[in-house]
Amino acid sequence: VAGVLNRRPGINCAPLAATNGALEGLTKALALELGPRLRVNCLSPGFCDTERFDHMDAERRNAMLQNTADSLPLRRVGEPSDMGAAIMYLLTAKFATGVVLDVDGGHGIRQYARADTDPMRRPTGQ
Repeated sequence: VAGVLNRRPGINCAPLAATNGALEGLTKALALELGPRLRVNCLSPGFCDTERFDHMDAERRNAMLQNTADSLPLRRVGEPSDMGAAIMYLLTAKFATGVVLDVDGGHGIRQYARADTDPMRRPTGQ
């Protein structure tokens, strides 16, 4: 599992963006090296509402989730079940290898937003 930040980086996300890019490259290289014995694929999830936000007060969390949803073409954030369904697809797709599957609500196709209005690109502390 990688993430979309290597192709659409945010402020203060350089280490994660680099790691995501490395995982995508590793996926493709291993698919070449290990096929036909093994298939190697990668999920690249977008913003997902998980327990990592449980520490936030409800008002702030709801505002963040709504702002993020409003910035995505599907107008909602991902849920763990969305990622689970995508992983099940990758596990069962017998003709898929070297695939990096974006499950991001359209994050990768939206236009770049200004850093001051996009909740995914705001500097830490704002």
